[in-house]
Amino acid sequence: MKSNVKTDKPSIFYRISQLGYREKGTALIFVLPFIIGFIIFNVIPMVYSVVISLMDFNTFKPLSMIKFIGIDNYTRLFNDPIALNAFVKSFIYTLFYVPGLIILSFVMATLLNKTFALRGLTRTLILMPYVANVVAVSIVWSILLDPFGGPINQIIEKLGGTPPMWLSGVKTALPTIAGINVWQSLAFQTIVFLAALQGVNKELYEAADMDGASRFRRLWSITLPAISPTTFFLVITSIIGSFQNYASVRMLTNGGPGTSSRVISLNIYEEAFTLNHYSYASAQAMILFAIVLVITIIQWKGQKRWVHY
Repeated sequence: MKSNVKTDKPSIFYRISQLGYREKGTALIFVLPFIIGFIIFNVIPMVYSVVISLMDFNTFKPLSMIKFIGIDNYTRLFNDPIALNAFVKSFIYTLFYVPGLIILSFVMATLLNKTFALRGLTRTLILMPYVANVVAVSIVWSILLDPFGGPINQIIEKLGGTPPMWLSGVKTALPTIAGINVWQSLAFQTIVFLAALQGVNKELYEAADMDGASRFRRLWSITLPAISPTTFFLVITSIIGSFQNYASVRMLTNGGPGTSSRVISLNIYEEAFTLNHYSYASAQAMILFAIVLVITIIQWKGQKRWVHY
């Protein structure tokens, strides 16, 4: 006989679904602090910056007196030679900084990927500039590159050369700052490249050796395609970071001599916190955000031609 008694025991599918809900709830609890922090420190300030860029909040005044002026702050930017020059200087800085950082970090990672004495110690020491305080780094380099009696220029003079002005020269200030920042940022990119190089399939190199491929051929046909996703990531982050180079410029040259190293991040800071032009500074920040966004989108679209996953 068949029993008509029904059991209240939940089905296996019900228990699995309930377990899934509990796991999602637990995951949400762990992620929630980041989401809250991201909203408070990123989303809200960005929305606020967009709003005040459309206002006339360029002097201290009661909030009741702040008026909506549309895109006047944006049109003012295109008639401001100092701001336009700051954007140009930022692009020039990027042209020095990004290729130098990517190339040198790849070369350094390639060297550290080889077996040699004290390799572990060398990998540790390369991190020191990266974790050093930017103010301390700027002070040390200012002393080293002092055009009048600095150690580096003294060595150049003893070797019979003509020392450059470095941070005090109109044409050399911006490349010098880029070089210092490349030196300080080298460790992170090197470590990432090193991890990518160690992940390349060794069988590909063995097959290339059997075919008699040269070192350059192995580099071009195996190594670079294999680490292209890593290269793409580092190029994007380096470009974004190159437009956020306020601290080092402020400490090394403060935009000088003249406006030869006045990049847009420094210009935005001074417009906002020195001249109290909050709306105008926000408009410049929004233009900078749009430029970085466009560059990133172009890179993302162009990755299909050279990035191999």
